[in-house]
Amino acid sequence: MSQNPIPVLIVGSGAAGSMLALELARFGVDYRCVDRLPAPSRYSRAVTVHARTLEMLERIDTSLIDRFLKRGVHSPGYVMHFIDGTGARSEVRPGLDFTQLTSSRYPLLLLHSQDETEAHLRNVLQEKYGRTAEWGVTCTSVVQQADGVLATLQHADGREEQVQCRYLVAADGGNSRIREQLDWQKDGTDYASTVLQNLDVYLHDFPDHKQWVHYCMGPGHFVMVVQLPGGYFRLLMSQPADKADAAEVPQKVFSDILAQHFEGIRLGDTVWHSRWGSRIHLANSYRQGNVFLAGDAAHVHSTAGGQGMNCCMQDAYNLGWKLAYVLQGLAPATLLDTYDSERKPIGSQVIAAASTIHELFMAGRNSDPAALLALQASGKLQALVGQVSGLDYHYRAAGDDKPGLQAGDRMPDLQLPQGRLYELSRHPCFTLLLVSQAVTSPAQYAQLEALVQRNPHALQLLALDKAPAQFLQDSDARLYLIRPDGYLALQVPASDLESLEHWCQAHLLL
Repeated sequence: MSQNPIPVLIVGSGAAGSMLALELARFGVDYRCVDRLPAPSRYSRAVTVHARTLEMLERIDTSLIDRFLKRGVHSPGYVMHFIDGTGARSEVRPGLDFTQLTSSRYPLLLLHSQDETEAHLRNVLQEKYGRTAEWGVTCTSVVQQADGVLATLQHADGREEQVQCRYLVAADGGNSRIREQLDWQKDGTDYASTVLQNLDVYLHDFPDHKQWVHYCMGPGHFVMVVQLPGGYFRLLMSQPADKADAAEVPQKVFSDILAQHFEGIRLGDTVWHSRWGSRIHLANSYRQGNVFLAGDAAHVHSTAGGQGMNCCMQDAYNLGWKLAYVLQGLAPATLLDTYDSERKPIGSQVIAAASTIHELFMAGRNSDPAALLALQASGKLQALVGQVSGLDYHYRAAGDDKPGLQAGDRMPDLQLPQGRLYELSRHPCFTLLLVSQAVTSPAQYAQLEALVQRNPHALQLLALDKAPAQFLQDSDARLYLIRPDGYLALQVPASDLESLEHWCQAHLLL
């Protein structure tokens, strides 16, 4: 038995586990993070970091976002290349345009290898907080208890250890051993008719613009072409199962398909190759007692659109501050129930968006640019961009379709007189933003200050004398309560301090 019980045990140090570890460290919560692998993976399954994830990284630490922006390839979006049964070529440029994401400072796709993404998180964690993951440690048993979890850890040297923790987070991948051990139910299926392959390879004489993501489609095939940091390319192939011959040499298969779309490409040295069948699953819940699922342990879907790693990291970002607030006595334990109620619907929406893109492009059946142009004209493709980027996902209550900024929405990064909102709210507290076009009465302002002073670890006040033009659509002074993860918890007229007090009493231990 471990001598000292720990607040949180994280099982898995991939994208979700590393993000959660960084968030807990940032909030001052003790934890352990273990991974059964002997060392971090050197390979990259995911290659895309989307706008909402970039916003999240900036909110966490400016040095973190700087590392990503410096290293990654900045892509404006997707170009669709078609070839018909006669060999005639056509294209739609752009097919998916991420430069239209004007509500974010990051209207782009950042092409960035997953192994480097995870390394950036771990490096900041070690440099700023002196924390590292424990490699070569397998969680072999999990026993739920009334006040926590008893976990058995098997170390690489054969030593067995029992660890008592208040909460355990299973971030141990799509084949989660913890999920299976607890007989955690999930719904799902396979894309039984689809086989996928990755080939990381150096390409010579690629004739098109390298910063774009290229989707190459024709009768019976789909290949994505993306240049990654380091100069090599990620080729992703999707083939109908009856056309995918496992005995074929991957380099030849890719080369033959690319030759149909481009002239003169030559494949150079191979960095990595993998082959798999795509599948879908979504856990029936993200929480079971004191155990939580995060990342691929909770949801797996098609790689189409590159949402997987982003969704995993955003799970951890949602869960991290909630664990911290409950463990530090700033919020009731019921706050943790909102992890499932908020993130499971997002998981379902991500699966739906990925499946839509998969069927449109990757199923190897669509070789008609006219159909894509019709979708583009209808606005449906651009709607997918808003979802894939993560910017359109929200935590509104079911059925809340009111216009304008509402509770549960992502708070935009506004330029305020004091600076950008994301910079001003980069702290582990709720931000109480007072937006007024008139001087707030001394009594009202004193009441707000008193509320913050009673709860300095949970609330910070940011007051504006004047509303930015792009912010307020009416003349009312308003209060916006912004969560630590940048989503809006509450918005009320500035005169309605009673509603603000009531919300704080219901959701925070004030």
